[in-house]
Amino acid sequence: MTNTTTQSPLRRGFTLVELLVVIAIIAVLMGIAFPLYNSMTESAKKTSANSAATNLVLACDNFYEKYQYLPMALNNNAQDNEETTNNRFMPALLGLRVAIDENPNMLVFFKFQQAEGKGDDVYNGLVRTDNRAELVGPWKNKEKNDRHYRVVLNYDNDNQLFVPNALGSETLFDRRAIAYHMGKDGKVGGEYNDDNVYSWNKSD
Repeated sequence: MTNTTTQSPLRRGFTLVELLVVIAIIAVLMGIAFPLYNSMTESAKKTSANSAATNLVLACDNFYEKYQYLPMALNNNAQDNEETTNNRFMPALLGLRVAIDENPNMLVFFKFQQAEGKGDDVYNGLVRTDNRAELVGPWKNKEKNDRHYRVVLNYDNDNQLFVPNALGSETLFDRRAIAYHMGKDGKVGGEYNDDNVYSWNKSD
């Protein structure tokens, strides 16, 4: 009886060509996925900013319905004016004690998610303590002031709200307030308006 031994086939590794093909496929997939990821991320940021701008307008409207004047109207000369969502403007909408002259009932008119980050690096939400408040957008603009939203208020109650010149010099009717954010580039005017977020249907 003859013993026959079967030899298992030799296991070989990938050839250089096969490795290059795999690397090329991965590179192509990453080239497709990365722009898609950036687009989805930017879309999510715009959705968040649009929600904040819309809620800001609603908060100002509700503030007016309660007190028959708009936030910071007591310090204004009764002309349409643009405010920034910094610590001068936001406390009245949040019912903080430091703004009790404007909001004597200390009612909360605006609610939003808590901001991320710390100090001057905060972004994407509301920064609030017992005596300070500000609202910043979802983009990590280099200058903190560029992260704030802008709110234009119809302080003279003349049924006409004038959009800032850099945004198109429109006149809007039946509006007490509009809000916008300067977007990722933190700039307004011309081509810089493309990434802005508006609470109103802006005409081109």
